[in-house]
Amino acid sequence: MLQIYRNGANGEIIRGIGLSAFIHNWHYYETIIGVFEDGTIDCWGLVNFEEFKSKVAEGWVVTQVPKGARISCHHLYYGNSTLEFYIEIDEFVKEVEDTIDRLQGKQTVAETCIQAFARFLTLPTEENKSSLRAAYNAIPKHLRIYVLGDMDCKDSAIRTCIENTEISQEFLEMFKRDYDWIWEQLN
Repeated sequence: MLQIYRNGANGEIIRGIGLSAFIHNWHYYETIIGVFEDGTIDCWGLVNFEEFKSKVAEGWVVTQVPKGARISCHHLYYGNSTLEFYIEIDEFVKEVEDTIDRLQGKQTVAETCIQAFARFLTLPTEENKSSLRAAYNAIPKHLRIYVLGDMDCKDSAIRTCIENTEISQEFLEMFKRDYDWIWEQLN
């Protein structure tokens, strides 16, 4: 993630965040997709979110490059793709939408998930577990490993809560202690 800016029509500064992806313009070009607080997206031209989804559907903005296709990382690498791992394009679109929400001061999917986690820890009902599962699944897959701020644990506390049939009171209390910062964030 890269903080970026652009000038608006009246010379105002419009904040944004840059996300890496590829533009498929004959070959594949690694680039920064600019996502701005006014809802515009720069993918080698400014578009709104609906137009961006069309660019994705047309194959202009991609996150996967076929093995052996020509790829360019501007002055750093030009050759045939040998990449093995990619972010799924639908998950990238979810990230772009969530980035617009964050820049506009709206609640992000991660914040919604943290609130659902806190509710479940306070009252571990099936309904709260279901809400937590839905909130966690709303987060783009490639960002699900550090919703709780600890990439090493890979959100194991949330995954434990949504994957296990029963969670002991001991585990719930441990999670409350380990993630005590959540209560401060919610107040």
